[in-house]
Parts: sequence; C-alpha cells; structure tokens
Amino acid sequence: MIKKVPIQELQPGIHIERFDCGWLDHPYLFNHKKIKTHGEIERLKSWGVTHVYIEIDRNPEPAPIMDALESPPPPVAFEHIITPQTARIDRDLKHIPVRHEIVRAQKVRQRANLAAKNILAAVQSGKKIQTGEAEAAVNELDNSICHNKDALFLLMRLRKKDEYTFDHSVSVGVLLLAFCRAMGFDRETTRAIGLGGLLHDVGKMAVPLAILNKPSALNDDEFKKIQQHVIYCRKILATTHNISLPVAQIAMEHHERFDGTGYPHGLSGEAISLGGQMAAIADVFDALTSDRCYRNGIDQVEVLRKLYGWSRSHFNEGLVHRFIRCIGIYPAGTLVQLESGLLGVVVESTDNLLCPVVRPIYDIRHDWAVNQKDIDLSKSNGKGGADRIIGYESAKRWRIDPLKVLGIT
Repeated sequence: MIKKVPIQELQPGIHIERFDCGWLDHPYLFNHKKIKTHGEIERLKSWGVTHVYIEIDRNPEPAPIMDALESPPPPVAFEHIITPQTARIDRDLKHIPVRHEIVRAQKVRQRANLAAKNILAAVQSGKKIQTGEAEAAVNELDNSICHNKDALFLLMRLRKKDEYTFDHSVSVGVLLLAFCRAMGFDRETTRAIGLGGLLHDVGKMAVPLAILNKPSALNDDEFKKIQQHVIYCRKILATTHNISLPVAQIAMEHHERFDGTGYPHGLSGEAISLGGQMAAIADVFDALTSDRCYRNGIDQVEVLRKLYGWSRSHFNEGLVHRFIRCIGIYPAGTLVQLESGLLGVVVESTDNLLCPVVRPIYDIRHDWAVNQKDIDLSKSNGKGGADRIIGYESAKRWRIDPLKVLGIT
C-alpha cells in the first residue's frame, strides 16, 4: 500500500516510491530514492519538499518524530552545494532559440579556439601567458550560454582529431560555464571557473607530442609523463599575472577524484575545491565523447550513464546529478526514437529535460522520411506535443548526421 507521509517522518533506510513534487523540484536524478543518511533528509527539506510517497509493505512504519530526533544527525558534507538557491537556472536570462543563437555562437567559438591556440603556442615557445584574450573569450562564451547553452553544446560536436587539445580546452570551458550557471553562481565566480577550464591543460605543452598523440596504449613510463602535465600547469600559472585561486585550483585538481584515487596528490572529498570537483566531471565528459587518434568518442548519453555510475565513487554524487541536469538527459544533437515510431534529433532542451524539442526525420513503422517540423515534447496535445521519447539511437548505426539535420555542417 502506498502512503503519503510528511518529510519529517523519514528515516535512513526508507524507500521513497515517488516525490510529492515535480522532477525539477527535488535534488535527485530519479523520482524514487532510498534514504541512506539524515543528511539526505535535510537536503530534501532545503529544497522545500514537504511530503513523499512510500510503500508500507516495503518499508517499516516511520518512527514517531520525537524518536527520530533522539539521535542527532551526523555532520553533512557538501549539502550546501546544491540548494534551491544555487541549483536552479536563472529564468531571467534572455532565452534565444538555438537556430538564432547558433550564428553568434559559431563566431564566439572560433575566437575562443584562436585564444586557446595562442595560449598553448605561447606556452610551447616558453613565453608567459597573456590572459586578456582568454578572459575576453570566456566572457563571450558565457554570454552565449546565457542566451541558449545548446548552441555551444551542439558546436562542441564539431571536432577535429588533430586539434583535440585546443577543442578540448574550449569545450571544458564551455561545460564549466554552463555548469556554473546551472548552479546559480554569480558572474565573477562563473567566469573565473570558465577561465580555469580554458587553461586547465596548458601543462600538456610540456609533454612530448609523440606521447600525447600516441595511437596505442601508453606504457607506465609514458603515463607518468602524462600525469606530470598537472605539475607543469601549476608552474606555468604560478608565473602568470593575475591568476585567481579558482583558476589555479581547476588546473591542479581536475584529475583528483572524490574517493582519493586521482592524481597528482590523491586528494579526496572536501579537500578538493568545488571548482576542481566540477572540472573533473566536465573534463571526463568531454574526453570520453570526443574522437581521438586512438579511439572514437562514446555517445553522450552513454557517457552520462557512466558518470552517474561513477558518482558513487570517483565524483561527488550531487554534482554529477546537477551536471546531468545541465547537459540534459537527451543532449542537443542526440538521435532519439519517439513512441509514435518517429526518429528525430534533439534540437534543444526545455524546462522539462525529459521532453526536449525534437526534429523528426524518419518514420520507422512506414519506412519513409517525414516533414522536418520541430516538435516541443513539453507542450500539451495540440501545441506540438503528445509524443514522448522511448530511447536514444546510434546515429552511426542509422547513418544519420545529426548536425547536418540541424543545418550546422
């Protein structure tokens, strides 16, 4: 039997069947959750959740409120990171349709790529970094994200294997800027962390190209040299004028892991700065989704699933959940199948991340192409909706170029 109970009656060990609120009004990826700690209960309260539904046959009856208060909850680490105030995207930002923002975003990305190339070339030739061009690029990227983050997310899919280091630096900067906006950070903090993303790999210019571009597995000695790029980065930024602490921390900590298994110092938990934890997630996401000289990139949806699995060990769980919400359950450019039998490409996200705007291109049931008219799945029947996504598809298997469908290539 399903019973609605007030949040105050929850205890560790209780299984929540569903929340008495919308999906974006609680801090978890799914609408069901097993409560493990008192901290998770306090976290739900901070989001304004007042009631949940539990199955009485599966759970013991909640103890009276006073019994639950006899033993004080343990200290809560990182619960302050994701609250209703810090997690919601600023709805006052001017939203521009992706088809319009993509034109400006292309120019912004080109300038950012040029800034990254100039910085890395300066480092390679032993010159000091001049951050002015990079800061200007970060400001332009941030403005584009405020208009429509999906425009730059789509452009991130346009990659060249031989320019991975440049593209990766810009993409991690873009991801961190969007991540910060989703977390509700102020402009100064957001752009500092974005600059950290743009500069996070400058130390790789001190690693031999033969190792960076090796098309096969690295041996132990080569891997140790790759790991040294973080140390090189610290030395480079130490001599760079006007570098803030958040920027330096991202460069130093983006390979640290929440469970202490990262490098160079094996930091764990709160010992890693918030920016460093966010950068670690963004860095892995972009690295795994990118084509490299030694392997093809993995589909973004699959990488998000991997990150979700790793959130129980390598990464801060709450931050991974927030990152997935930021990118979207079905990121822009993903090929999806609809319940109606249509194949379509995700154009952009909406407030309901399970119901993005989709451009249908093919009818599987009738084996024919269809009129490419965008459908906003978040709208009610009669306003473009009344269909739903049942899963994502491999664009390579269907021999479909999502970016071509969207008119980007």
